[in-house]
Amino acid sequence: MKTNFFKIITIVTTFMFSSSAFAQMDGTILNGVENTSEYKTIELINMDKDLSTFANLLTLSGLKLSLALTTEPHTLLVPTNETFSKMSIKRFAELTNPKNKTELIKFMNDHFLSNKYSSYEFKQADVIITGNNTEIEIYKDSYYLSFGGAKVIQADIKSKNGVIFIIDGFIEPSRY
Repeated sequence: MKTNFFKIITIVTTFMFSSSAFAQMDGTILNGVENTSEYKTIELINMDKDLSTFANLLTLSGLKLSLALTTEPHTLLVPTNETFSKMSIKRFAELTNPKNKTELIKFMNDHFLSNKYSSYEFKQADVIITGNNTEIEIYKDSYYLSFGGAKVIQADIKSKNGVIFIIDGFIEPSRY
């Protein structure tokens, strides 16, 4: 029993930190993509190595295929690999454990909005509904935008079927 636990922790730790080890240093996501509007959101996420942990979790959750097939406009709130490196190993192991797939799907859906939004559409204290039908608070002022406690570090990345916001935290629906 202990051996299986240590194997799981080793695999999860390797997965988590191998993804973040390739993080980009220039701070700009999708820097080399000339026209992001030519690609779907899932294609864009897969183009940037600093978003690989989120892309891998989409695959593990089974949501990657539905995101690839959807033509419905949507917004993704995508944490960077650096953000995932700050998550506890225990929490990451819980999310990636196949027995907890429902929890992973819920986590991923908290980062999905079923409409296409641009940063200019939000007001100072909006509330918005995530893919889980849970409310998250939006904070906005002249210099700062956050969703459910996660600060936006890059906004309004337009795609063929939606918009991507790069965030420095995880969406916490109950955080107000």
